[in-house]
Amino acid sequence: MKKTFFLNLLAVVCLAISCTKESFNAPTITGVSTDTIVLNIGDKFVLAPSITNLKGNDYKWLVNGKQMAEGQVNYTFDATQPGNFEVVFKINNKGGEDQQSFKILVEKPIVLSIDNQLAVSMCQVLDIVPGVTGPDRSDYDYAWSIGDSVIGRQRNLSFISPVAGTFELKFRATAGKQTVIATRNVTVKAAQYIQNAYMVLEYAPSPAKNFNWAIIGTAEYWKFGDEYKLPYNDFLAKATDIRKNDAGPALVIGSWGGYATFKFDHTVANASGPDMEISAIYSKLDVPAVYVAYDVNKNGKPDDNEWYEIKNDDLGLEDISDYQMTFTYSKTETDSKRIYSYFNWSDNQATPAQGEVVTNKTFTSSMTSDGTFSSRGFFPGLSVTDLTSKQTGLLDGWKNTITRKGKRITCNLTGAPPFLQKLNIDIDLAVDKKGEHVALPGIDFVKVQKVIYPFEQDFINNGGKIVDFNMEEGRMLQVAGILDKRLKN
Repeated sequence: MKKTFFLNLLAVVCLAISCTKESFNAPTITGVSTDTIVLNIGDKFVLAPSITNLKGNDYKWLVNGKQMAEGQVNYTFDATQPGNFEVVFKINNKGGEDQQSFKILVEKPIVLSIDNQLAVSMCQVLDIVPGVTGPDRSDYDYAWSIGDSVIGRQRNLSFISPVAGTFELKFRATAGKQTVIATRNVTVKAAQYIQNAYMVLEYAPSPAKNFNWAIIGTAEYWKFGDEYKLPYNDFLAKATDIRKNDAGPALVIGSWGGYATFKFDHTVANASGPDMEISAIYSKLDVPAVYVAYDVNKNGKPDDNEWYEIKNDDLGLEDISDYQMTFTYSKTETDSKRIYSYFNWSDNQATPAQGEVVTNKTFTSSMTSDGTFSSRGFFPGLSVTDLTSKQTGLLDGWKNTITRKGKRITCNLTGAPPFLQKLNIDIDLAVDKKGEHVALPGIDFVKVQKVIYPFEQDFINNGGKIVDFNMEEGRMLQVAGILDKRLKN
């Protein structure tokens, strides 16, 4: 009997010891991610780890080493200031202990600052550079708007308006879950400008048969005072003066490669739809290339890195991307009735194409209304300096050898006669040399160049054979007014 009693007592003791050890097994914390929790000021985040073995546990919560709570399984982190935080959860009982860390980043709030006094004259660019401070992120998104219209999506804004008034400008910055908006009024002051790009900065024509370099007006009216045989800089000044008061007079750009560069007295604003209108003589298959430039550094001239092409249907169709033609004045000969002007040309291909152009003019049929001998058919800058002795000379600033460069688009223009028409230009179609879109607030300069190299089927003289028509008078490009369509005055 005693033996049985002791055995039962031993079993009870062993069972008690076994139960005591089981109830104090070491606790384990699970469900804690290693990813950083990103919060903003004002956020509250509940940290709720999973725990095994709950009996007899003590709990502590520490933030950056400082105890913030005890005796609770969950902890609510209150994001009151920016910074990096380590929240440590500690647990222990008689069987052992465990701890896990939560990494929390409270991002800096976005703060925007913009000048209070924003003012600019109409058709001038105001560069607005806001102050932006906030979290160190790479996903910032910006938007500038007036009313419902978004006018910019970069941090800085080049603001321009073709009309006067006061406009409420909103700037929105977004990063992560934060979005902040700042509002400012911008005052646009009234100003007077000339609608036409009247200033001629550069005149670089390419000659052809019966080419008339001295024309500022209608090429067919050379007899009636549209010729201005002047030194180069004087010619630019004269063309500028005439175009300032009248957008009608044209410049003869000539054959392939010829171009002219024009300047507005203001910046043409880039808005929705066509921004400019160019009047020129060309055919439906012979559209000139138009290049535009915004005066970024405000130095008053178009720098090489500021030029962009206006995309049209011909973009990318060039058969030669870097073509050159060099024209060289050769000589002038006269007899009792006629004057003969010669110039040569060649290109830059491996086997150069080349040729000679001869203009044969009678003295009696080449007199203008004021009794001077016309420069029609002469090399650019060449003029009869003394009619009695029939002497010719190259006026100051003009050169006897000129090279024209650019892309060449070879095209059969049979059945597509040139005529005076209007070419609408949308600044939003500006592209760089790679053909990629370029965002411009507006433009100050325009360059118009002949890039189509024309061929035609000559049914009259060659039985329909394809013939080089680049030097033919009827294929010369002429450029007249270049108007700002945004300018209402």
